[in-house]
Amino acid sequence: MKPNEYKRPNSYSTAILSPDSGSIQYNVGSVRPEHKAATDASAYVQALQEALDGYLNGEEWREAAAEKTPCEFRPAGSEATGQQIITLADRTVSFDPRKNWDNQVVKKSEALAGSVVFTEQTDTALLISHRVSILDHNLIAGWTEGSMLQTAEKMLRDIEYTAAGKVARILSTAKSTEAFTEATPTGKPQAVAEDLIDLLTVHVNQTVGTSLADFAILLPASLIPILERAAQRAGVEDLEDLIGATVQPYTGTDYGIFMIPKLFTSLSYRQGRNGDVWRVLVTRNAPAQSWDLEILATVDVVANGKVKIALTKDRLQTETVPFPMVTNIKLTRLAS
Repeated sequence: MKPNEYKRPNSYSTAILSPDSGSIQYNVGSVRPEHKAATDASAYVQALQEALDGYLNGEEWREAAAEKTPCEFRPAGSEATGQQIITLADRTVSFDPRKNWDNQVVKKSEALAGSVVFTEQTDTALLISHRVSILDHNLIAGWTEGSMLQTAEKMLRDIEYTAAGKVARILSTAKSTEAFTEATPTGKPQAVAEDLIDLLTVHVNQTVGTSLADFAILLPASLIPILERAAQRAGVEDLEDLIGATVQPYTGTDYGIFMIPKLFTSLSYRQGRNGDVWRVLVTRNAPAQSWDLEILATVDVVANGKVKIALTKDRLQTETVPFPMVTNIKLTRLAS
């Protein structure tokens, strides 16, 4: 064979070392696809696609998703389900100025105890779309089951954190998000964690929850190492035990910390006609000598809370206005 000339092998050799005699034997036979699977890009992509599709469209993922944030999985062609919850306490609601019959401008009024709060989806839906090109030459040296498992876990975490960041962006401009600005806690991790928990506790929306356990906490991933270290110092298993609430990290732009009430469904995943929430697509990209793997899902954010309030004392004139349901705590650094 000439230099740099490729010739397809027609046999394979296996070396067997006998520990007793120290002899080496060689077995020679024809090449089969299963013997080349560890260097075959198509076999890698197929296994990865099947693993991702099996997990994302299985019960295990749905249980994990529902545990992180209140959500629903609705049939194809249906609308997101709005929620109706009776308020537990009086709550002053600020809204765009409205005029009553006496030509008085009303900017604030109370949502009285016993009135119904209902939710609608936001103006913006979320399309989760992640694509990766798996080049043939990156796999020609071989791969293992463990390396593929690590790749799949990394992909799932990236999708989870990135999608949560997109949800945070939508919530940051939602009409029912009530924003507060607080100074960023400083000091050692334990002190910072205690101050953060104090901030969350102070800003509990008593209308939709009475304790931190009634909320899912959406926070920047940069805070995770601090809270985890504080959990270690406190001797608890993880940061969720430390805070006393479900925690969902997100990456991307820092929009602050969000407190999402568990009593309301916040995310509505659209199912396809086959009942799957996620689509895992694989396409051969011949010019690039690669496989393109794309993961898709569509989510509606059901976070616009609304309630009827009275513009007059006799309650004959009412108006539907946005109701503060999601709390957003923006952390700012003090000027030195």
